[in-house]
Amino acid sequence: YIAICTQKSGAGKSVFTTRVASYLHYVKNYNVAVIDCDDPQWSIYKMRQREAEQIERNSFYQNKAEIFFSKLNKPTYPIVPAQPETGLQQARDFFASEEQNYDVVLFDLPGTVNNEDVVQTYFAMDYLFVPITTSRINMESTLPFIISTNEMLTVNQGNTKLKGVYPFWNMVSSKEKPELYSYYEKAILELGIPILKTRIPKSVRYDREQSIE
Repeated sequence: YIAICTQKSGAGKSVFTTRVASYLHYVKNYNVAVIDCDDPQWSIYKMRQREAEQIERNSFYQNKAEIFFSKLNKPTYPIVPAQPETGLQQARDFFASEEQNYDVVLFDLPGTVNNEDVVQTYFAMDYLFVPITTSRINMESTLPFIISTNEMLTVNQGNTKLKGVYPFWNMVSSKEKPELYSYYEKAILELGIPILKTRIPKSVRYDREQSIE
């Protein structure tokens, strides 16, 4: 169970969830499922609905989809809309009804950890990956979440399913000063939190979606 999560809206968690799911499922040939717990927007689930609508209306995309899935020899990965408080149980109910076994399950969780059930869902993941930016607003909302989660892991070592929380740089701009990243990384590492070396550049292509027209 993996969640790409953040306490800041617009930081890219749904985009990364979709891209990671697609990469693992279509390129690396894992069997992947997505549990969309980001109620009420359910952005990933609704994006899939728009894609299906687009294919139905457009013969060009119908042809592209037929060629793609015939070569792939497997269907697209399922996206299950769920409530954040009951997402784990809804996921279990879904898997119980499936003949297919899944290697990786990605959870799109809500940005606000506002009740005990949602907190339990976070700690029922195997790994949390947190996109961060050098924006002070982003840091002020995201860093306390990372710190408190890591402290809970330290206190409950061996007694929780969660193995680690890993921040990574997102929306990296060439205009930003390199020393700013170094300063933040030093501070995060001093807190005993590992930070991934991967840095995702700022690019509109990561968030582009075809229009129905």
